[in-house]
Amino acid sequence: MSKVALVVGGGTGIGYASARRLAGRGVAVMLSGRREEKLREAESRLSEEVEGAKVAICAGDSAVEADAKRIVAATVEAFGGLDICVNCAGTYEPTDFLDMDERAWQATIGPTLDAILYPCVAAAKVMAERGGGRFVLISSVNSPVSEPESAHYSAAKAAVSSLARSMAVDLAKHNIVANAIAPGWVATDMVGDFVENATPESLKQLNILGRVGEPDELGNVVEYLGLDAPQYLDGATIFVDGGQTAMAPLI
Repeated sequence: MSKVALVVGGGTGIGYASARRLAGRGVAVMLSGRREEKLREAESRLSEEVEGAKVAICAGDSAVEADAKRIVAATVEAFGGLDICVNCAGTYEPTDFLDMDERAWQATIGPTLDAILYPCVAAAKVMAERGGGRFVLISSVNSPVSEPESAHYSAAKAAVSSLARSMAVDLAKHNIVANAIAPGWVATDMVGDFVENATPESLKQLNILGRVGEPDELGNVVEYLGLDAPQYLDGATIFVDGGQTAMAPLI
């Protein structure tokens, strides 16, 4: 019987790369996100790239609890269960701390933290009844460090890593493991302008490899955590950042 995965934010970037990796291993994949047109494009693309892929889509805002429950229910209805939940929800709008207000704060916290929490709660209930499962949450290098105009994003991503640890503690008795991945700069839509305009000199400042990562490099790690990692790997945040958090600033 095939395993079933829900990939929140599966229409683009790291989410799509993760879905493609899992589908390539025979996992039935539900793609969810707020933009139905992106999900339909991803569904078509995945069907072309992975022969025999079992894929479905469910549009909705996972930062809304009712939508999150509906997305999880749709996954179970489509494929008969849920074994793996990959959550890539997140957004970033640069805001100086002195300009931070309720609108700016909530515009990031909701899509970056709430959108991870609500599907995870709903999915965990299904997994507990099923006898186990695995969570992979996408955090960020901004969880332990920060940069200008990112207080809200850094706070949200730090909470995502903390959430993975707390989930691991509470859900171990249900045979459910939870881990997070902290990417560095990855060539996705969220950082597209920077990547397209970056000079070799600026790339050298990013990390010890002097380049941005590719979504498939993150998908590789998601595949490992979702399918192959030992159960003893639990409650961790794995940094996939080209060595960004390992190096001292260049002077």
